[in-house]
Formats: sequence, structure tokens, C-alpha cells
Amino acid sequence: MTTANDGAATLPSLLSELADREVLHTRSLRHGTDRAALSRVGDRVWSLAEAQPDQHTQSITLHWSTYPNLLEYDFRVFILATLDSPYPPALGRFTGIDQASVSTVSNWFKRLRVFATWLRHRGIDRLYEVNDRDLDLYLDHVRSIQASTGTRRQLFSAVRAVWAYAPYLPPECRMSVAEPWQGRSPGELAEDIQTGRGNKTARIAVDTMIPLLDWALRIVEDIGPDVRDAWREFRQLYTGTHPGQARFAGLPRTERMNLFLRDAHRTGVALPGEPEDPGAIDYKYLACLLGLPVLSNSLGLGPRSIAEASGIPVAGGFFVGSVTGQVDGRPWRDKPITASELPELVWVVTAACFVIVSYLSGMRPGEVSNLRRGCRAEDPDSGELLVLGHRGKGHNRTAAESHRPASRPWAVVRPVHQAIDLLETLHATDLIFPTRLPGSSGRKSRRMGTLTWGSSKTIRELQRLQDWVNSTFTPADGTAAIPPDPIKHLHGSRFRRTLAYFIVRRPRGLIAAALQYGHLKTKVTLNYAATGDDSWLDDVAVERLEMVLEQSEDDWTRLDEDNEHVSGPAAAEYRRRTAGAATFLGRTVRAQASVKRLLEQSDTDIHHGEAMTCVHRAETAECRKEKLLLGLPADDGPDESLCHSTCANLAYTDRDIADHRRRLPVLEAEAHDPMTPRPRRDRAAAKAAQICAVIERHETSRPEVTHMEGGRVA
Repeated sequence: MTTANDGAATLPSLLSELADREVLHTRSLRHGTDRAALSRVGDRVWSLAEAQPDQHTQSITLHWSTYPNLLEYDFRVFILATLDSPYPPALGRFTGIDQASVSTVSNWFKRLRVFATWLRHRGIDRLYEVNDRDLDLYLDHVRSIQASTGTRRQLFSAVRAVWAYAPYLPPECRMSVAEPWQGRSPGELAEDIQTGRGNKTARIAVDTMIPLLDWALRIVEDIGPDVRDAWREFRQLYTGTHPGQARFAGLPRTERMNLFLRDAHRTGVALPGEPEDPGAIDYKYLACLLGLPVLSNSLGLGPRSIAEASGIPVAGGFFVGSVTGQVDGRPWRDKPITASELPELVWVVTAACFVIVSYLSGMRPGEVSNLRRGCRAEDPDSGELLVLGHRGKGHNRTAAESHRPASRPWAVVRPVHQAIDLLETLHATDLIFPTRLPGSSGRKSRRMGTLTWGSSKTIRELQRLQDWVNSTFTPADGTAAIPPDPIKHLHGSRFRRTLAYFIVRRPRGLIAAALQYGHLKTKVTLNYAATGDDSWLDDVAVERLEMVLEQSEDDWTRLDEDNEHVSGPAAAEYRRRTAGAATFLGRTVRAQASVKRLLEQSDTDIHHGEAMTCVHRAETAECRKEKLLLGLPADDGPDESLCHSTCANLAYTDRDIADHRRRLPVLEAEAHDPMTPRPRRDRAAAKAAQICAVIERHETSRPEVTHMEGGRVA
């Protein structure tokens, strides 16, 4: 039997026996991975990137030189066990998974480096020397350092993982403890009182999100096609495949120049110029037009002197494509795009597409970034528009999934398909959000198009989009077209949380394409409910709870302090529910179950609509009855589009009456306009009469009755 002391001498030899073995030999690898290039156990640096399931995450590399030399061997054996062995039941966090993900292994590697360094400073050189007393001292050490509770939790979790993998480790690599810290959880040890799942991601501010989405839609619909066509023309010229270059094939450089200049004289085409040196010819792009390599020395002194003596005007740059798109009824720019501007504009268009796809689908940023060419689909039975991709969350995902046929469908709206279609015509790479584009530099990379947007790239491109819009389109009042978010920079994770907020609040006129947020909510909810991922519903529940509490407080303040008058058949019920909600003193929400419970307790089920308020009660709701008569599914809440003026659930606040007073003159003017067709005049007159009746009933039902005539104070 091997003893701990014997192991101290045998362990290096054990690793020597495995030195040539692949570190990832039990893991699923990315498609096209060269196994000969995989890291070996004996290497000082281990790459785990080949087993990462996502293309957008930063490559994982473990540098063993950062560990104390004497402890390195024990921790190498541990990390190797985490890559080879099943996930230990003792960790207990997840069920139904085979192995720890490589990102989890990487996190353990980083956190255990702190543990190893601390052990070395205490003179401990082997894991089998670690006992309960040492762990108690390490507990005090971690609590004393400047670190977040989340980091402390991870530091304790990593040590617990070393203990949990003990059955897969040689005896000499196991700590001499029955269970770390007598089984107390990492959260308890870190003094982290938070429990449950809380989404701490900050929403994008309303004043930023509305114009951001508006400009993203404008760019895709009106500006993107011009950029795409210019980029396509530039790529053809750059690679020598443009139809206009065919006439120069086989000709010497001087003859090419003479032919080009004759055509330029005839057609009035200017020579490409240097943007930074007015009047100077840009010879690398002139060579490009002649079908030569895009290099500054492609044209010698002879052809250059001919061009300079030709008398043909020199443009302010190398113009490509044409401007056909319009913004607010005018061309979006007054001259064609230059080659030097093209790369930035391609990234701006790509970022606009990212905003649309990410925000209007509810997908996670990693799920968006890993979309591939051909991901658009349509349900053959329902006609539903779909996007096919790979799930971006789940501890049982493998690297091999990325090149399997996309099997995860998301139901989306048409602007998402339009954005993806534009991306697929911008470039020929498989990933629709590549990190580099061909033709954006003079070199081609072997990895071009094989990597997709990660967090840093997404942040940079969203900032580029915002900066470009603000510098190109300045409103008359001088304010920013897309105001900066007051909390922090834009990043991909914030879109999904923001969508939950807007679905709950439903601001009118948010989307220029007239998308219905109720429709979008159904799509996104079904997207995630179908895969058992209820975190989207959690976001919506939190947003709804905040909205309900804010609305209830506002309603009660108006009733109690401002003496707001309420009329209509449901006025008494409105007052009763609002007064009941006012007794809510607030709670500390620590778990998702608390959110749902508080929502049930505090939701007054009062819905403020357009010049009306619905005090909803399903049994008496006219909109629900109409849906059932039409054979439609009845929702839990009201449907304002089917609202009846005779519904028993209606109430009118002073705010609603103020809205009616604003609408009344417009309707009266239309009713008396001789140029308006008779049916429209009659309809306007009927609506005006109905509003007058509502206003009169509201005013005459006040505690101090004021005589009203025709909806106005007499």
C-alpha cells in the first residue's frame, strides 16, 4: 500500500509517465481541431480552448509557472482529474451532468492558486499535509482580504472541489480532512447572505434604449444596403474580380493606364485621391482600378507620370458605391462612401444588427454571437419566423455541439430576419459576427472568420455604433441622437434584461416598425419555456413587481393626498384595491419565490390604458367574453383593443378625463370638417358625444358637484 510519505517521491514520476498524454484526451473537441497540437500533460502551459463550447469566450490557458513549484505537482494531478473524471456528487450544485465544464476548471485553477500560495507561505508543500486547523486559518485569511463576497465564495468552492475529487486522486494528493469546514457551504463561509437567483444586470436606460433601437432599425433598413453594396464592390476591386477590371486583363501597366484615362475622360470619372493630401493621387487604389495588386508600388514612374499629366480631376478619396438610402426624407450622406470609411461603416452596420437580433429575440449575447450562416428558418405549418442556433447556457454542453446542425429554435419578428439577411450578404464567413472581415487590412489571417464577438468586442462595437450615430446625425437642439447610458457602457447582457422591462411597461411608439410588445413577450417566453429555462420569466416577474409597486404608490398618493376623483362602474373597487395596496410596507427580496409571492400579494390588477382604467375582474371583462366568442384564448389580463365602453370593469381617473379633454377638440373639428368623408365625420361625432358623456358623468359624480354642459364647465 502506498503511504503519503512514499507518494512524495513517486508523484513526479507519475506525471512523467503521463507527460506525452493529451490533457483533453477525454473531452469533446471543436470541429477541425488538430490533435497533434493539443497540450500534453508534461507541458508548462495547458490550453483548454479546444474544448470550449462557445466561439465568443476568451481562450482558456493554464500557466503552471504561476504555481509554487513544490505544490504544482499535486494541483496538476487535481486539474487533470477534473478534466478526466465525472462531476463529484459531493459538490451537489448540479445534477445530470457528466463532467465539470472547462470554464469551471479554469476558475478552480485561478482560485486554487491563492490557496497554493498561502500554503507555501505557511511551509506546507503537499496537499496531504493540509488538515482542519489549516483550513480554519485559511478561512480567516480569505475573510481578511479585500475581495467581494462572490470571490470569497469561489475561493472556498475551489478548496471544496479538491476535497470532492478525492476519490479520483492518489492518496498523496488528498487533503487530510473529513469534509472542509464541517460541511458549511461556501456562501455561509463567505458571509454572503444572498440566496436564490437575482439578476444584477443593469437595464439600459429608457432614454438610451429607445433611440438606440430606432437608429439600429434605420441603419439596417436605410443605410445598411448602401454599405453592403459598397463593401461588395470594394471586395471585388480588391480581389481583382470586379467586372470593370476585365478589360485590362493581359495588358502592360502603361497600356492599362492609357485605357483607363481615355475612359475617365469620356465618362467624367475622377482619379482616386489621398484623403489626407488634397490633390494627390492615391496610387494603390488607382492600381486597384486597373486590376493590379492594391499596393503603393504597383505602378511605376511611367504610368504615374501619365496619370499626373492627364489633367483629370483628383477626388477627395476613393469613392465606392452610391447613396440611395434616406433618413427623414433626405439622403443619409451627400457623397459616396470612401474606401477608408468602409471598414468602420461595416462594423457600425454589424453592431446595429447585433442590437436588433439580441434585443428583439431575447437571446443571450453568447447565443447571438455564435449564430451561423443559414440560421434563418420558417415554421412550415404556422409560418412563424425562426432563428436556429445553439443554447448558450447549460453545464452539459460540449465543444462538439458548435458544428452540429443548429437545433435550438427561437421565434422572432421580421426585423431580426432582415438583420441576419444583411449580415449574410456583408461577408462570406460562417459565423455572422466575425471578429475580423476580409479586406479590412492587407493581410489574411488563418483564423479569420473562425472567432466571433466576445464581451470586449461587443462593448467596443456598440460604443462605435453610438459614437458614429452621434457624430453623423446631430438633432437640431444639439443633443446626442443616442444619449449615453447613465449607469455604465452598453454590453450584450443588458439587452435581455431591458427587454423584460419594456415588455412589462409597454411604452407606446417604442419601435418604429410597429412591433407589438405583447406579441414579442409571447415569443420570448415560449422560446425559453420550451427548454426549461425560466430565468427569462424571472426577469419579467421582477420587472412587473417593480412596476406594480410604483403604480400602486402613485395611485394611492393621487387618491389620498391630491384627492383625485374616480368615476365609472368600477370606481369603488378601484379605491378599495388601491387603499389595500397602500398597506404594503416593503420586503427584502432574496429569492425568486419571494418575487412571485409578493407579486401575488401586492398586484392590484389595475391597468391604466388610453383615457381609461381597467379594474380587471375576469368574470365581468367584456374583452374576455368577446375573445371566447371568437374562439380565441382568453388571457389573464385585459385587452384594450377589445375594450367596450359598457364594461363593468371600467373606471375613469382625473388623468383619464384630462386625456379625453385633449382628444375632444380634435374629434369635434373632424366631425364638422366638410372636407372629411361623411362616414368619418359621423364616427368622429359619435366618439365626441361618447367622450362628452364620460366627462359629464365624471364631473357630476364629484363630492362637490359642478354643473357641466357638453363636457365643459358651464
